[in-house]
Amino acid sequence: MKKIFFTVFILAMAGAAFAVPYASQIRVGDASITQGQNQTITYYINEAGGAAVIKIIKVSDSSEVASFSGTATQGLNTVIWNGRVDNAGGALVPIGNYRVKIIVTASKAPGWVEIASNSSLGGYATPATMIQTIWDGFSGMEIVIPADPNKDSFGYILCSTSANVAPENHGHVVFNPDLSCEDGGDGQSMWLKYGGTFVSGTDYTICWGNCVDPDDSDYIWVAGQSVFATHGGFMVMYGKYNDLNAADACGGFSVLDNARDIAVVKEGGTKYAYITIGNDIIYKSAITGNQLSGTPVDIVLCSTATRYGKGVDFDSAGNLYWSTRRTSTSNTLGAIYRWNAATVQVAAAGSLNEANADWDIQFPTGALNVEGVAISPAGDVYAAASGDGDGTVRGIYYLGNASTPLNKKTLGPSDRIIAYPYNLSTYAGGIQADYAGNVLFVNRSTEEIRAYGPGGDTSKAIVAPPSQNFEIQSLPLAAQNWALYE
Repeated sequence: MKKIFFTVFILAMAGAAFAVPYASQIRVGDASITQGQNQTITYYINEAGGAAVIKIIKVSDSSEVASFSGTATQGLNTVIWNGRVDNAGGALVPIGNYRVKIIVTASKAPGWVEIASNSSLGGYATPATMIQTIWDGFSGMEIVIPADPNKDSFGYILCSTSANVAPENHGHVVFNPDLSCEDGGDGQSMWLKYGGTFVSGTDYTICWGNCVDPDDSDYIWVAGQSVFATHGGFMVMYGKYNDLNAADACGGFSVLDNARDIAVVKEGGTKYAYITIGNDIIYKSAITGNQLSGTPVDIVLCSTATRYGKGVDFDSAGNLYWSTRRTSTSNTLGAIYRWNAATVQVAAAGSLNEANADWDIQFPTGALNVEGVAISPAGDVYAAASGDGDGTVRGIYYLGNASTPLNKKTLGPSDRIIAYPYNLSTYAGGIQADYAGNVLFVNRSTEEIRAYGPGGDTSKAIVAPPSQNFEIQSLPLAAQNWALYE
């Protein structure tokens, strides 16, 4: 039997635009269909495009055998393809191996412009555009956006939450690239919650930080705070990004009280978790069988008066970024330190400090919380700072490029990409860059997610997840009116 095998991928292109348009979460309606039968192709676009053209490309020589228009709206797009060269009355696509390419084009004014998703508590500044509504009570913390386009999790926005609702709802919300909730509901059904038994009004987990697993970005690590019978003030969980429940990954440890963020990396074939907690601490722990193992070692000892760990992140080169604030209310300086990969991999107890950090970035006086960094695919590093009441320091700052070996400075007004004219209180919230370089930010105080784009031209080729490959089988004999006679 002859078959047509498809590998789906997408190419998104944008002219000067704020939020760089790209498509993700490609889905096909059937794993196997008959030649000429309708096939449904769905995909999300993170920002509205002007037009979309879908092309069917032969794998053997990259020749184009079919081309037809598709929608390019922000959010979910659906195209029904009838297997013909023009998606109309033209010839059927010949037998062979093919792939799908979607070209999305858009042109918008360049510059840092926001889109937003929030509850009724949000206070938007012009020219904000609210594209979704998050329920009242949403208390978003850190976010992670898996960036491997070969994985099912690609492009989803995974947001930890410490929502003050029923204890079992502390967990993750899974947002689509358009900031709508993955299950199509109002978002109050959450994923990656602790799978144990809760005692209502007594037990809870607050998910503060998260990261993807270095072996498989469909799986997520979470760290947080706990008041739970079997956990003395901390929580580490592991699970698939959209599972309802996660596994307890604490490994029996009792020294991780008040965990704020987690990063998991591979060093010499072994996975290690880096967990920052309140005060001057980054614990490093080996991972065995998706459980913390060995003895956690605090690898930080800074001389600055009582740093309070808020975020821990790695770039693609293995450099470690530590985001902090000071506990003293009289000196509310946030700071970010970076140590290079070689230093981090051999770090012993108390071996990381200001002197051997190759990045030492101090925020202006009045900037309090710095929850973490966002690193774009191009290596640009951003951070968000909260703080003063008059808005002179709070906002998103550009720190530099990850390729810069030395970066020691105190930030000023020219480093601030976006100022916040609205409430940010003392919590900055999570920050992350998506596949196309847009920066997303969670404002816990006003229960919202905002996205900012740098503008400029871009082109992205995205391969659909392997689980979404499909085949077209040739027509059965009966359909061709064949018969057998004696």
